[in-house]
Amino acid sequence: MTQKKSLLFVLSLLILLPVNLQTASAQNLDSISDYSIMLTMSPLHIEEGIHNHQIGFVYILSKSGIPIISSKDVSISLSSNNPQLASVPETIILKANQEHASFNISTLSGTGEVTITATLGTKTSFQKIQIGNSEDHLPDDLILELNLPTDEMHVNSKMPFTVYLRTSDGFVIRAPFDIIVDLEYEKSLAIPNSDILTIKKGQYYAWGTLDSNEKVGNTFLRALQKDSGLDTAKSVKISSTLPTSLAINVFPKLISTDVKKQLDVFVNVVDSDGNPTVTPEDITLNFFSNDQHTVGNKLDETMKKIKPIIKKGQFGYYLRQNLDLSNLLSNDIVIGVSAEGYGIATDTFSTVEKSLNIDNKKIIEKDVQLFIPERMPSNATSIVTYQLSAVENDDDDVDENGDPLIDQTSDTENKIIHSIDDLDDGELYPIQTNENYYADGYVKKLNVISGDNNLVSIKNIGKIESGNSFGTAIITSGQKSGSVLISASIQGVGSDSALTEVVNTLEQKEARIFSPTGQDTILFDREGNFDVFLIAIDSQDRPKILKHDSKYLITPTNGIVEIKKDTTFAFARLHSDSFTIAEEKNNLELNVIPIGEGADLSLETTKTFVTQPSSKILVYLPADKINANHKNNIGIIQLVDLQGNPIIPSFDVKSKITSSKENVVQVIYDAVIPSGLSYATFPIQTRGIVGDSVISASAKGVIGTESDISTGSSLTKLKIYASGIDQIIPVDKQVEIKLFIDDENAESVPGASIKITTDGNSQVTPNIVRTNSDGSAVVSVTATNGPNISLNLIATAEGYSEGKDTLTINVDAPDKTLNAVDLELPEWIVYVVIAAILLIGVLVVLFLKKSKTPIEEEWEEDI
Repeated sequence: MTQKKSLLFVLSLLILLPVNLQTASAQNLDSISDYSIMLTMSPLHIEEGIHNHQIGFVYILSKSGIPIISSKDVSISLSSNNPQLASVPETIILKANQEHASFNISTLSGTGEVTITATLGTKTSFQKIQIGNSEDHLPDDLILELNLPTDEMHVNSKMPFTVYLRTSDGFVIRAPFDIIVDLEYEKSLAIPNSDILTIKKGQYYAWGTLDSNEKVGNTFLRALQKDSGLDTAKSVKISSTLPTSLAINVFPKLISTDVKKQLDVFVNVVDSDGNPTVTPEDITLNFFSNDQHTVGNKLDETMKKIKPIIKKGQFGYYLRQNLDLSNLLSNDIVIGVSAEGYGIATDTFSTVEKSLNIDNKKIIEKDVQLFIPERMPSNATSIVTYQLSAVENDDDDVDENGDPLIDQTSDTENKIIHSIDDLDDGELYPIQTNENYYADGYVKKLNVISGDNNLVSIKNIGKIESGNSFGTAIITSGQKSGSVLISASIQGVGSDSALTEVVNTLEQKEARIFSPTGQDTILFDREGNFDVFLIAIDSQDRPKILKHDSKYLITPTNGIVEIKKDTTFAFARLHSDSFTIAEEKNNLELNVIPIGEGADLSLETTKTFVTQPSSKILVYLPADKINANHKNNIGIIQLVDLQGNPIIPSFDVKSKITSSKENVVQVIYDAVIPSGLSYATFPIQTRGIVGDSVISASAKGVIGTESDISTGSSLTKLKIYASGIDQIIPVDKQVEIKLFIDDENAESVPGASIKITTDGNSQVTPNIVRTNSDGSAVVSVTATNGPNISLNLIATAEGYSEGKDTLTINVDAPDKTLNAVDLELPEWIVYVVIAAILLIGVLVVLFLKKSKTPIEEEWEEDI
């Protein structure tokens, strides 16, 4: 006992070194009752087909839901409720000190939902997984769209159309299975190439063609998806450039009755829309009039001499008709024309009393009046009629004797034929020439010009013969369409101008880009590809059959699209490296530029579309709450459509994966989704810090997504409690103390180890003890000194963070002076210690005295 106390005394002069205690992170599951297992499948929806998918993960979780590792191998049982569709191993081993166990799911042919179950003792966990797309019906919120490039068609032509399904917010869906769309239509006008269109599984739309027949009219096309009760319809107008009726123009509108006169009659054909056109066959004309005695008979005589015919390939027929109107009994004379199968057309002219010579003194002001058909087709011939006229001035209204005309209005009410004085002020009255007016070399008393010779050129100016008031020019149109101003001038008289429009209803006006997934929307796939139709459109907004191959450059994709001869459209899949994909809408402007020899640059068009992505990349975390001290964790990315169905890329998809807080978790490298699979794994490393982060994944051409992840500790801290201690214990008497170990949830912890160290004033037996099933342990304490003693307690248990505490106990012991007896040392040692202390004191005095002198001497020298 004396040696022990001596050793204790000596050691008390030493400085104790701190010791770090290591906590074991691996845990013996046999000593833990409150844990669970977690089975997770990532991703939860995989593609169908025969394949081994390593997407199963099993974790052991602490009471707080944090993954823990086992100190020894753990066998876990697995089962599938449908092994004919997807099977799993019967057992897997969670290796000691491993964070999770992974396993393969072997899929066979077929689609459906499978439940996988994991069992560890009495602990179970299950997870459902979808294999392929087994839906047998469509969602209720879809809209069926029938998409046409135009609602106009020409007879005997063709145009494409598409059908697709979209959500209420405008996203085109990818068909989860073959979707049948039935078509209804009016058979007599236009017929689709098939009565059924099928949006194939994995596709976004289906397309067909609508072929018009030879009849004109208004038809419809209706699309029905019977299983979902969806339908939609569009109307289509079928028109033709073939002639369907006649039109007639009689020029001029006023002629005199006192001498034999002539009249211009021009008859032309128009199509079903009233546009001027040319006839594919000869059309025999029959003329008639409401004044048979004066005008009708003359027309009959003319038709006996010549057979008026609009010849094949021509626009109209021009007739210069001689008339004798001296016995006219009525005015406002109608001249009509008819043709079998084309109906009747009429026009009206009027007469005046007697002609005035151009030199008549009554004529104060002269002018020229121009008559021209308002419209003509391209590559056709028409006429321009110009007439000399006097301008009526009411101030010169006098009779033959020079007396002013009184009550002019009442005089003209019953008149059949009017004189110039019967006209209103400013109206025109025909006058006769007394010489020929024509254009001859540099002498041009008469001239007719065109504002654009490319649209209309003057073929023959014509002339006004002496004794007549008008003349007629012949004009021809070119290939192009548009309006042009025709002007006629007569020397010494005046000039006039009139617009005529050249109409080429079959002329191509546009190369229209038509998106199969919406009038204004383009759907991109993840590689940047998108589908378009390029359609030749004529001036009536109808698909046009081209007479030669036509090539177009589409920018900024720089794709070349060619519409072949005798077709109206071409389909193309274009690619863009510059497109952007985001949840929000983006615009893409496409330009169509004609290329090739003789390309018509007027056909260049621009169309702005809203880009819509078709896929996104998902981030899966098998455990979104991971252990901060377990470095090796895993994440999964998957390529899916906008409805969440897996997409299998045709080539490897490179991703970019980032962590918002790399001091919490770090992504080591970016994953690559291989061709043939929809998913890939990537490693996640923890940094030993508890916190939150966001894992984000992106790839070119798809919408990126993110997922939250958090780190925590699976170890709860142990807490130490004591009982059986009085307020004061006696010295040198053994006392039992009961210690209790709980976790942070006040649950008893059995099997915990408690290590006890003293401050040297007590003895503890044993100094290491393990708790019983109720979390308690008993130790004996003997106080050797007072007035109090301290016990340092350290509690450890597998799966827990160590707990520390200090227990201070009051001791009933009298105060004592330190002497040799107390220390149980020999008496001579006391004298030695006292002598040593006195010696140290003397040495200190001498040291100080010796040191002081040099410092003073140096100070004195400095002075």
